[in-house]
Amino acid sequence: MRWLETFAAAARGGSMASAASSLGYARSTVTGHIQSLERSLGTRLFVRAGDGWLTSAGSTLLPHAESVLEGVDRARQAVKACDQRSPALNVGVTESLAEYRLPMLLRTLTRLLPGLKAEVRTGTPAELERQVLTGALHVALANSISDEKVLRTDEVGRRRLWEENVVLVGGPSLRGTVERVLTTREGCVYRTLTEQDFLPRLPHAEMVQVGSLSGVKASALSGMGVGLLPMTAAKAHLHSGQLVELPLRTPRTVVTDVVWNQRQCPSAVTVQLQRLRPAAAVVAATAA
Repeated sequence: MRWLETFAAAARGGSMASAASSLGYARSTVTGHIQSLERSLGTRLFVRAGDGWLTSAGSTLLPHAESVLEGVDRARQAVKACDQRSPALNVGVTESLAEYRLPMLLRTLTRLLPGLKAEVRTGTPAELERQVLTGALHVALANSISDEKVLRTDEVGRRRLWEENVVLVGGPSLRGTVERVLTTREGCVYRTLTEQDFLPRLPHAEMVQVGSLSGVKASALSGMGVGLLPMTAAKAHLHSGQLVELPLRTPRTVVTDVVWNQRQCPSAVTVQLQRLRPAAAVVAATAA
């Protein structure tokens, strides 16, 4: 996320120096962030000499980077909106759910429990489940692959909220052999699905880690490669033609559960969590 923030600041300001000044970074830090982002995407984003500042790839990436940053800011604002009165709630969430699902859950809880104060931290699904079990977290929003076993114990409550198909997508200019498969970090369910269900069918592709689901989407929109996304993240771009779905699919889905510690979670929150009902499964629009 810091790489995208630095990239957007440099693009808007017109120089590395202006980005360093606006973000409060050393010039070398800004340069390092930009170089790391360029290495992860496999292309130059800025012109170091000659006319123009952004390359074509940089110009393509900029609106998507700004969209990602705006989404993260909205999630932060949703969390801040909870910071009014007790009860205090320690909430955990995976990175892949922080942008697309967490704001919805927080809005629901704050509507039902005005004045709810939430403190949010991220982690892998396994980390979050352990922290709920030990009481370090009151509540967690965690996803898993549909055929994976999940923690079942009397100490942990659980409600399944979403089930969603995944799609392997790339830019509309994608032709021929896939050269790069864009992935999230280790421990993310989308990374696991990519490695288990798609990479074996793309033997000539190089796997490139670009961090979060937002990074995968932005990179795919920029034409840097193909990546696995939930339908929630890809649907609008598929309908508009900005992304296309590859004819590689998996019968497995990604499911999202809200889990809570039965003893440590505030009783008022537990009552509301127990009343939550699953949303309808999100089915890929291009499914046969």
